[in-house]
Amino acid sequence: MAETNAKTGPKKAATKAAASVKPAAAAKPVAATKKPVVVKKPVATKAPAAKPAATKAPAAKPAARSPSKAKVLSDEQRYRMVAEAAYYRAERNQFQSDPLRDWIDAESDISALLNSSK
Repeated sequence: MAETNAKTGPKKAATKAAASVKPAAAAKPVAATKKPVVVKKPVATKAPAAKPAATKAPAAKPAARSPSKAKVLSDEQRYRMVAEAAYYRAERNQFQSDPLRDWIDAESDISALLNSSK
């Protein structure tokens, strides 16, 4: 390993070779020198425009409702339906009929309507 060089001599050539070799402890680990990889998410694009309403499919006839899918009405909603039906009954009779009779008939009409839709 100690080669002689015409200019430097045997000692200097050996020290140069030793100086060029770095100790293993001073070397940095390979993983620490690499930069972390950053994955960029794609930029969101605008949604396609909605289709015109003219291409809408015709509505199908509603199927018979099963008891589990029946809509539940509150007492207030039922009361308003009966009141409106009673008003239209009275209007049809030019408000000359008995209001109590109109209310009772409207209640029976609404009950029949709600029971038949179930």
